Amino acid sequence: MTEHLQEAIEALQRLPADVQNTIATRILEEIEEREWDAIVSKPRVQARLRELGRQAREEDRAGETEDGGSHSPHRLSGTHQCAL
Repeated sequence: MTEHLQEAIEALQRLPADVQNTIATRILEEIEEREWDAIVSKPRVQARLRELGRQAREEDRAGETEDGGSHSPHRLSGTHQCAL
């Protein structure tokens, strides 16, 4: 751990618990965002995402999609798998 980070943690410990939790959530979200950025920036993943996008556009043009988004009660069949 760097000295600067240690200072920040010591200062954080002096704050009320609710403020500590708010800041901790922001830090964890930043770390998660960086992890996702590292994952999706890989050429292999980029290629797979492009392919999935192409497939989705084809299915939409063919009328094989339904409105609903992520809150739709419809489930994808087992033939639609995402392997990155």
